[in-house]
Amino acid sequence: MPDSQQLHVNVRFEDDAFWATVDEYPGVFATGDTFEELRDSLEEGIALVLAGDSGQPPQVTLGPLDHEPISTTASSQLSYA
Repeated sequence: MPDSQQLHVNVRFEDDAFWATVDEYPGVFATGDTFEELRDSLEEGIALVLAGDSGQPPQVTLGPLDHEPISTTASSQLSYA
């Protein structure tokens, strides 16, 4: 039976693309134009971290990204004279 784990994925949307990090796997950084591409990139990044020194990445399957807005950030340009 395969191992499973609940992950905390931090997703941002900037410049018409998604990017994400994973709390449980520092160093994993993923990008994608869609949520599906982002999920594929996350699977690849996590597999590489789990491979460690062996160099043999395990088969990693990440379930659907269940997203809920937790907080909102905003940016703006300041002009002054």
